Amino acid sequence: MEQVNVGFIGAGSFISRIHLPSAAQCEFIRIRAIADLDPERLRAHAENFAPDYTTDDYKKILQDPEIKLVVVGTRQDTHARLIVESLDAGKWVWCEKPMCETPEEEAAVIAAEKRNPGRLAIGFNRRFAPAIVKTMEILRKLPRPWIVNYRLQSKGGYKARKGDTFYVDRPHVIYEGCHLLDLSKFIMGSAPERVFMSGTKDENDIAILEYADGSRFLLTITSHAGAVFLEKEMMEIYTSEGALSMRDFIELKVRDIPGEKDCLFAPKQTAYGPLVKRWGYDCWELLHSEILTPDAKLNPALVQITPAFEEIPYAADIAKICEETRDLHWEARNLVGDKGWGEAFRHFARACLDGTEPLTADGKAGKFANDLGFALLESKKQGIPLPFTERDL
Repeated sequence: MEQVNVGFIGAGSFISRIHLPSAAQCEFIRIRAIADLDPERLRAHAENFAPDYTTDDYKKILQDPEIKLVVVGTRQDTHARLIVESLDAGKWVWCEKPMCETPEEEAAVIAAEKRNPGRLAIGFNRRFAPAIVKTMEILRKLPRPWIVNYRLQSKGGYKARKGDTFYVDRPHVIYEGCHLLDLSKFIMGSAPERVFMSGTKDENDIAILEYADGSRFLLTITSHAGAVFLEKEMMEIYTSEGALSMRDFIELKVRDIPGEKDCLFAPKQTAYGPLVKRWGYDCWELLHSEILTPDAKLNPALVQITPAFEEIPYAADIAKICEETRDLHWEARNLVGDKGWGEAFRHFARACLDGTEPLTADGKAGKFANDLGFALLESKKQGIPLPFTERDL
């Protein structure tokens, strides 16, 4: 089978857990090279993923005529420069979020995207998450205005890690909230007319995006408030003809919408997929408690677990399930909902191989998410709602 050769620039935790395994398991993707500054990491990746070569000099990847697609997985303060260099080297480029950090970097990236034939994709994977795809399939049938309430709580996230100083002065609504700001436009189909954000100094914030037809997108995003045990992401959508509720990309509840029903989506890269598909979100929640937060775990005996879509009320023995799988590799025990990482990356790689137009977020989408984040930060600073206009470069 014809394959697209991919070179990875930066192979830290996220790239190692998500994109390298996804590439290795895809029949039409070939890992040609991996560049990183950590020699131990390179040795491990050479053994696990068998690239043609590894290097501590990323320019070798840019100069390699066999490589068609470059993955930029470095820290965000280098994203813009590496995107520009990679596009100018004639490559297609997948870059993790955010695209860049300043308006000046935005301009440089957009200019490079315009002057080169290669395509740029920003890692806004939630567009491809099965739970979001199904939500949009249902939502498009319903009348507007829509009220979307999205919650991203990140206690225990970047800024809570001891010794991690990189993100201390970087706004959460930019480096993590950009995912949801991109999703707001994907769901609503347009930019908001007015924005407002209010919150605390340690970035526990609430944002309101207002649209011309009366629709609203509300975002609650926390940095130091919340609980690791509580689902990280939840979305509720209200319309005049029904409502939807999505929890952690696992469960989608559908209410008062004729012809539609609740859905469950298997978590990503875990041995627990079949269990969650059978027993539902309560099972998922208890697995989280047993495996990820044992100090704050729920008592399974106090929570009734019954099959999600079966009438016979079997009981799930969560403690036994956890014990039987305790010796599995951590990746098999990884409790992460399917946020669309694999599908988004494979789609872009397939488009690169076939020379077709990708449906992933491009430079303009990366700029939009940044600009919306900048506007929200300014609103918070001034303490007032501000008009928002999407501007092209």
